[in-house]
Amino acid sequence: MNVIGCSIFREEIEHVLGPDAVSAWLPAGLHVSVERLGAALAEALGSGDGTLCLYGACHPDIDAMLETGGGRRLAAQSCIEAFLDPAERETLPERAFIMSPGWLREWRSIFVDGMGWDEIDGRINFGMYDVVAVLDFGVEPIDDIAVLEFFDFTQTPVDIVPATLDWFRQRVAELLDG
Repeated sequence: MNVIGCSIFREEIEHVLGPDAVSAWLPAGLHVSVERLGAALAEALGSGDGTLCLYGACHPDIDAMLETGGGRRLAAQSCIEAFLDPAERETLPERAFIMSPGWLREWRSIFVDGMGWDEIDGRINFGMYDVVAVLDFGVEPIDDIAVLEFFDFTQTPVDIVPATLDWFRQRVAELLDG
């Protein structure tokens, strides 16, 4: 079976399914370019015969691309929605920007390389948030230097929030059972 995934999910997927479950990891940050993400998905999907896609709705045509080959994807609009139970979301501040450890690891490829932001853009765009909440699943250590660098980039306080992979595990199980 062909399984493709966004590298944002890599540590969590490997923790839930094992290190050899995914056939192809696509680079983080592709979602900032519809064209680049579309091309990468089309190439990774190949014939698409029953492909499992560990992505949210990051591309406007992703469901149509999967449907053509009988594939399916996570039942989530975004990776954060895949990770975070709505009840858990309610416990976080309303104006929180929520990140997974993968987002923290890849923030430069998303915001700097992908979107072309400098520190001023980062501060302007994150100025509407009271806090950046990094979900800590206990799967990989949260790098203090990465937290400080992201804070320097945004000037928005960063909180590490304990979280579980229970909701994510359920979304993946639904995908595998579907």
